[in-house]
Amino acid sequence: TPTRSRIYRLISSTRGALQNRSFSSGGKPLCFLGEEWIQLPLKSSKAVNHNSSIFEFALPSESDSLNLPVCACILAKMPNSDTVRPYTPVSDNSKLGGFDLLVKRYEAGTLSKAMHDDLKTGEPMEFKHIPFNVKEQYPFKKKKISMLAGGTGITPMYQALTSICDNPDDDTEVSLVYGSIAEQDILLREELDVLASKNPRLKVTYTLSDPTSKWDGLVGIVDQSKVEEYCFGPEEDQLVFVCGPPGMYESLCGPRDTKEVTGILADLGYGDDAVVKF
Repeated sequence: TPTRSRIYRLISSTRGALQNRSFSSGGKPLCFLGEEWIQLPLKSSKAVNHNSSIFEFALPSESDSLNLPVCACILAKMPNSDTVRPYTPVSDNSKLGGFDLLVKRYEAGTLSKAMHDDLKTGEPMEFKHIPFNVKEQYPFKKKKISMLAGGTGITPMYQALTSICDNPDDDTEVSLVYGSIAEQDILLREELDVLASKNPRLKVTYTLSDPTSKWDGLVGIVDQSKVEEYCFGPEEDQLVFVCGPPGMYESLCGPRDTKEVTGILADLGYGDDAVVKF
């Protein structure tokens, strides 16, 4: 079909661009993506709610894995565009032949709107992976991890959770507090509930800022009372992961591009080395 033909031609042209990828001393690529932009075609897309979709992009071979470090994101843009955004894949490295990005459509978001409104199966986007986007690395070497997420900030948390929960030798305790606007805005809910049902060391708590009368869970944003009730204490062998909209960082821990921890977490005694800002 024309679509399959476009994908094949693009993948074939991409193979040559991959010859300059960085390799470890053992001869294996650190990550499928290097520090130069390469084009990969959209393989499929699926809406998950009223404003978010999962986009699957094809790798050149069905045996290729993205092989992305955990935790890390990748950079994405449209060809011939200067608008670049980071995305954390929601597929893990066991997925072969492609990877999945969960993207929310923002009315003011140039790239997210283009992906939802204009990008068609077989058409390319450009991707790369840079060292700056490698965050706290698994295994996390802590007995307990608290996760505070809002909106699409759930994606790096989910990336970390799949590594923790899929490892039978990992006994890390995790408490995730995930804030959304309404129930329909809870992304990856089914996947999170499955992980929690299979892993007693994982506790998932949802809170909504604008729920309907049928909602019987927590109400409000991720605030001090929820941190105090659901997070592990600063005196424990633990880390706090934070990812969400700018206002969430300002309230909980300070700007994401600074190491210093301020806000609620600082007031409660969490130090700079105990908080990871994604």
